[in-house]
Amino acid sequence: MRTTRVFPLAAALLALGMTGCGGDFRKDEPQTAVRDFLGEALVQQNGQRACDYLTQDAQTAIAATGPVGSACREAMEKAELVDDGEAIVNTGEVNGLSYETTTEGHEATVKVDANGRELTFTLKHDDGLGNLYEPETPWRITGGAEALVRGS
Repeated sequence: MRTTRVFPLAAALLALGMTGCGGDFRKDEPQTAVRDFLGEALVQQNGQRACDYLTQDAQTAIAATGPVGSACREAMEKAELVDDGEAIVNTGEVNGLSYETTTEGHEATVKVDANGRELTFTLKHDDGLGNLYEPETPWRITGGAEALVRGS
């Protein structure tokens, strides 16, 4: 009887798909930070981890979109991006968005196009906030995430 080992190949392909490899997304680039942030906010609905991609000022701006006294985490748990009338809810949809990046020194702008709906994120090279979970990127979002919780 002959058996075929498909598992290692299948596992490798699954890992490639889950990490978003194959595009122009290296760990140390601003578009990767935005893509991963969107994954945490829209797919995982993990408000705390999504907020870890933001600077302190950006977290304060996000918190201000919620009820008085709410935190960034609470506001981000209501984040939504609608594409063609459907909310984006899976990794493939986030990875399939169009990302256009402009970098100047330690600052960057990433424009995300969801079939005509454009979001613009500003980022800066930052050491992070010292949170328990620190995203594996040197980039932190300074603005633009408010549109996900305001529905604008």
